[in-house]
Amino acid sequence: MTRASKQPDRGASNAVRKRAPQTAIAALNGKLYNIHYDYVVVDDPDGSGFLVYALGGKSSGEVVLAGHFRVTVSADGEKAERIDALSRSLNVVPKQGPNGAKTAALCMVQLVSNVPVETFIYLSNLNHAPIVIGPPDRNIWEVKDGKMQIVRNRPSAPGR
Repeated sequence: MTRASKQPDRGASNAVRKRAPQTAIAALNGKLYNIHYDYVVVDDPDGSGFLVYALGGKSSGEVVLAGHFRVTVSADGEKAERIDALSRSLNVVPKQGPNGAKTAALCMVQLVSNVPVETFIYLSNLNHAPIVIGPPDRNIWEVKDGKMQIVRNRPSAPGR
């Protein structure tokens, strides 16, 4: 995703791949937040088509940590097969701390999965900053240098 997002065509390199983001945009009608989105096309790992990411972006001084979507699009680029909201809300944070202080890490609570979603790798790479994520299972994850790992494994309480 990071590599495709840096290409001028954002992964839409031929007619079929150019159709895929248009299909995703139509499927996401009424679901997006009131922010700018870039659409990045990558091959679906299962080999059946494409994943189109709607990646939220704000000003250069902000990071959209949550508010992104993933649309699974058919191999012909014409059918949206699945829409995944990669968060339950929009979360925009400043890149720097007060008085321009360098941010040591970005932090977020994620409610959609016990494993951080893949957009955190993209955001960490894009912003050259680690991201610390707390999912529902109460483990703490760190995304840094293109990798995700649990940095604090917190066992569930009895009865959970």
